[in-house]
Amino acid sequence: MSSKDSVRTVSRLVEILNCFSKEQATWSLKELSLKLEFPKSTLHRYLVSLEFHGILRRGPTDGLWRLGYQLTTWGILAAASSGLRQVAKPAMKDLVVATGETAILTVYQPFFIECIEKVETTHPVRMTLDVGRTRMPHAGASSKILMAHLPEEEIQSIVRERGLPKLCNNTITNPHVLKIELAKIREQGYAQSKEETDMDAWGVAVPVYDEEGKVIAGLGIAGPISRFREELAKNHIKSCEEAANRITSMLGKSK
Repeated sequence: MSSKDSVRTVSRLVEILNCFSKEQATWSLKELSLKLEFPKSTLHRYLVSLEFHGILRRGPTDGLWRLGYQLTTWGILAAASSGLRQVAKPAMKDLVVATGETAILTVYQPFFIECIEKVETTHPVRMTLDVGRTRMPHAGASSKILMAHLPEEEIQSIVRERGLPKLCNNTITNPHVLKIELAKIREQGYAQSKEETDMDAWGVAVPVYDEEGKVIAGLGIAGPISRFREELAKNHIKSCEEAANRITSMLGKSK
């Protein structure tokens, strides 16, 4: 393929993606062909290729094309590289002061959760997660809070491709139990864990939203079980929510 053909192909792919909007989030092959004035056979090849890379996906029941989760992943990474960490750091420092525990900021990568920022407590006994380290989505509060807000198809892909390995005493390894847990997290607005990834570790986490209401990160704290108390946990959850709201507000102001 010549460089001119490559540029033309990229331009056509961008044209396809630009058709998706809030006003029209799904398209049939016929509708999109008429909109773009592309032959259906040519357009179908493009769509299948984009689907293969997770950029588009086909509805399993309606057969309509919609944006895939890979775009969300790129959006999260773009946010992280363009200021999410810097914006979140002051709120995370205040969260550590309010709770006395280490604060952790996480984002979703395909099939993994990555820690992109942390602020450690001054307690000599503390739990932590190194920046850049990845973990499985099904274990730990800072992981489950993100998994709970993934599309159902993505959740099923994680379970199918990566499984639910047992990492510690209380890791959820049953898909049905995990489904119930994720539904509970979405309903209550926070995730909690005890010894799901590490012995004697406890944590809570809440989602961080962008201005459009999409979950772009997870904000949580982690500490030893020796400092866990039910009433204290409620206060920590509230502190996490306040910090997450502050980050969302600051992201809007930073644009």
